[in-house]
Formats: sequence, C-alpha cells, structure tokens
Amino acid sequence: MYRIEGMRETLHPHPSLPPSRGKGHLGRIGRMDKLGCLYGVGVGPGDPELMTLKAVRVLKASPIVFTPQAAGSKDSLALTVARNYIDETKQQLIYAEFVMGGTTDDVWSEAAERIADYLLNGEDVAFLTQGDPLLYGSFMYVMVKVQAAHPQMPIEVVPGVTSITASASRAKTPLVSHAERLAVLPAMYGIDDLRDVLARNDTVVLMKVNRKAMAAVSQLEADGELSRCVFARRATTPRERIEFSLREVAPEETDYFSMLILRGKKG
Repeated sequence: MYRIEGMRETLHPHPSLPPSRGKGHLGRIGRMDKLGCLYGVGVGPGDPELMTLKAVRVLKASPIVFTPQAAGSKDSLALTVARNYIDETKQQLIYAEFVMGGTTDDVWSEAAERIADYLLNGEDVAFLTQGDPLLYGSFMYVMVKVQAAHPQMPIEVVPGVTSITASASRAKTPLVSHAERLAVLPAMYGIDDLRDVLARNDTVVLMKVNRKAMAAVSQLEADGELSRCVFARRATTPRERIEFSLREVAPEETDYFSMLILRGKKG
C-alpha cells in the first residue's frame, strides 16, 4: 500500500517509467541517460539532533523521499525524525506500508520496482530508516532487490546512530571494553539459549523485545544470573523509558522499539 504527498500528483504504475520531474544526483538535472542514486539514509534513534550532517544534506537534495510506515500506523517514525528537513513543495514524499517484522518478499520486490522507476529516470531517492540502514533496517531488503535487478544502479548508505548505542548512552551503561565480546540478537530466544549466549559473551543486547524474551530474562534476573539488566524503550524520543530492573516493567509495556542490555555473572 502506497500513499503519496508533496508537489507531484501520482505515482506512475509499474512497469512504465514516469516522465522526467526534476533534479537527479544531488543537484544534477534529471535525464534519461543518467541514473539516479538510491540513498539509504539512517535518521538515528529518534532525536532529530542526532541526524548526521550528511543525512540532512542528502535528504534535502533528494527529489524523492521514500518512507516506510508500519501497517495501521498514522505516521512514519523515521519521517517524524526527519520531517523538518523535507520540503513537500519541492520534494515528493512516498509512504510505503510494511508489517513490522513480518513483511513478505513480494512487498520488498514491489517497493524496489517502484523506486527503480525513479532511479532509471535520473532522480535520486532517499529511503528513510530509523537507526542505521544496515542494522535490522528495512532499507537493506530494498537495496538487495534493486542491486539484483539493476547492478549498474548507484547506491549509497548514509550511516545513522543506532538504537543500541543511543540506549546505552541514555542509560550511561558501557557496552564493552578492551577485548570483551558483544552479541546483538533479535528477542526470539528461550531461557536456555540466553544462558548459552551470556556464557559466551560479555554483553548481550536483545532487540525488538517481546513477552517471551521478557519472561526469560525476568527469570534469569530473579535467579541472580545477571550482573546488569537494562530495559530501554524508544531511547532519545519523548516516549523514552529506561529501567534498570525488569521488576519495574510490565510485559505489555514492551513494543517493537524496546531492547534489553544484559551482562551475566562470570565465574
């Protein structure tokens, strides 16, 4: 599902190419013999001031801005961060609806095809991603599809501040030092798996925390198997929550943007 806002009226249906509509590669006039560049733009964890200078520059210069939106949501979280740097009188804003954590391959293929239409017409496309584009980011799926269909297409990735480092910073909690090991996992593991990971790593970060993960970690905490347990949700945003014990967090208070920073007890 796509929704379009901004200066232009319609999204041309695939596979026909849209007519030339403005600037191409960061200021270049769009021409059919010039390919646009696909930019994966990491907008950071939520605080607009944590967007990089390059992210702002690329975003302002891109005539097409593509923003993923969670199914059923009224707005895009990535867009909320970046909105002040988008001029909808000069740029076209395209919303694409995805299911968080459950989007099918066909959806990514369709998104890549629509984006490729603009790129083939010489227009740059900025694809917004919360955090960093290549760390559990939706951009990576589209990037792979575009690369496979159009190997000649210019693609650049603009790194962003990750939710992991943002959460650690807000909690003032070191992640790792010297030769310590860090494991980053999606929260889909049971208690025995977590014990194994904690035994082999110094710090474990669980992302996208769900009730199953909360139950497992709560049990580890209750059994005294953790030396550190930090819960972080939507760090750096107005809805931020940081807790240093799961006893303060009800399972229903977690969401897709929750994470846990854990350290086991060694020896």
